[in-house]
Amino acid sequence: MAEETQSPYGEYKFVARLDHIKTFNQAIKSICFNDYGMLQVSEDGLRITVEQGKSIQATLFMPPGAFKEFFVQDFQSFGLKMNVLSECLNLFGSADCSLRMMFRDQGDPLRITLYPYEDEDVSTECAIKTMDCEEPIDYDKNLKDTDVNVIFVRGPNLSKVFHELEKSAEEFEFVTSPDRPHFKITTVGIMQAVFSVEVAKTSPMMMMFNCKETVVARYKSQQIRMTNKAMQSATKVAIKTNSIGLLELHLVMQGEGQEEIFVQFFIIPLLHTDYA
Repeated sequence: MAEETQSPYGEYKFVARLDHIKTFNQAIKSICFNDYGMLQVSEDGLRITVEQGKSIQATLFMPPGAFKEFFVQDFQSFGLKMNVLSECLNLFGSADCSLRMMFRDQGDPLRITLYPYEDEDVSTECAIKTMDCEEPIDYDKNLKDTDVNVIFVRGPNLSKVFHELEKSAEEFEFVTSPDRPHFKITTVGIMQAVFSVEVAKTSPMMMMFNCKETVVARYKSQQIRMTNKAMQSATKVAIKTNSIGLLELHLVMQGEGQEEIFVQFFIIPLLHTDYA
């Protein structure tokens, strides 16, 4: 009778290792706008999703290639406290660390071990309590249609645009169009003061422009500003809108080893009928 092959990871169903945590840490901080998140692991990689009501959703995605080591058995899914995860990653402050994540089974904690490079005799392990939680909303299927407007822009440029926009604004209006102004962001402030930025499709900050119809939609400024931390670290950003104004901001961050980490925001538009 053939013997069963013993996994080198024993009873653990998920094991991952990163040589450096800086970019991963930045990505986690950029989506910590709610207490709880859902962590999902499959052969496709690691996803951590955070939602606030049904108005904004953020997902950190890391493919297996972003890790130095990556093992998963079956599909693993559980909830955890985002602030606890963030605190664990910052136990050594800004010191450069390698990281190992391990998860055994439902109901068990997620174990994270940090190894600071400054002191090879020191390491610390955190056991983060996990819990059952609801599946996140699948907004992605609504942006697979052919009627989606897609724009790729350079991350630092877009971050600067958002930084320059009116801080007291209550709402942001996004216009994407095959005709001028092509891409326009307008803020509407408390006193109805309007400030806008237009970006032509020929602008140097544009990496790709594919808009098939004019879409105008407004969003709460608070939700747009929730993307700030991720935007500051992004090398490029994909902006997608469908005909009803569902907004996706897909940001690419580059790790210390040139590996790519992705943060994806979905923002639901406000129900305005008087944009014009």
